[in-house]
Amino acid sequence: MRIISLMAVSCALLAFATLSTPAANVRLKSKRSVVLSASKTLVMIPCPPGMRTFYDTCPSNGPQVNMTSHTDGFRNPDFAYTVDVGRIIGERNFVVWDLNGVMPGIYKATVEVRDNKRHRAVSSVTVKVQECRECVHTHDDFCPPMYLDCYDEVKAGTPITCKVVLPQSHRYKYVWYARDSSGEDLSGRLSSRDSTVSIPTGALAGRTVYVEVEIKGLDPSCNSTSSSQTKVKP
Repeated sequence: MRIISLMAVSCALLAFATLSTPAANVRLKSKRSVVLSASKTLVMIPCPPGMRTFYDTCPSNGPQVNMTSHTDGFRNPDFAYTVDVGRIIGERNFVVWDLNGVMPGIYKATVEVRDNKRHRAVSSVTVKVQECRECVHTHDDFCPPMYLDCYDEVKAGTPITCKVVLPQSHRYKYVWYARDSSGEDLSGRLSSRDSTVSIPTGALAGRTVYVEVEIKGLDPSCNSTSSSQTKVKP
């Protein structure tokens, strides 16, 4: 009976080893994938000939989009790109999609990734190309209308408030100057906040205050200064 028991145990161990060995050698196959991403999905084309940007927001050069292919599970993959329009500059997983000369529309770029094991993955991204809406014809009315609006008169002790009236004034920088009718420089007393300035008048009774602003960021061909004056009543 003892011999039979030992043989039974040996057979059981052998069977267990036979069943366990294949499972120990199993390797899970990783899923191959690629994700194509673009640095931006909305681009604007430059102003056409004879026009230029009004607020310096339209691009001066043709649009380009940086694209990256993020792969998983591939070894030494090959990348092949196709685009509806334009051209691809570069290779492998970092490229540039050049859209120079392209008409407005929605276009697709696709990457196909393969390796020597015949694994394959595909990913796409779409980009919208549109015209810049702030293009204007190149002539005198390119310069935006603007003026400096100050109080006509105030009582001594009441601050003078001036404001630049200019479309989309937040796009620009402002340098303020002020003097009174006696020739005293008041620029050091100014309290400015972008397109608005305030000037205290406690010691200016009976004088006239002259205010001037210089606007930075306008086209060089445009007038970039404006001035106004305010009487300070006793």
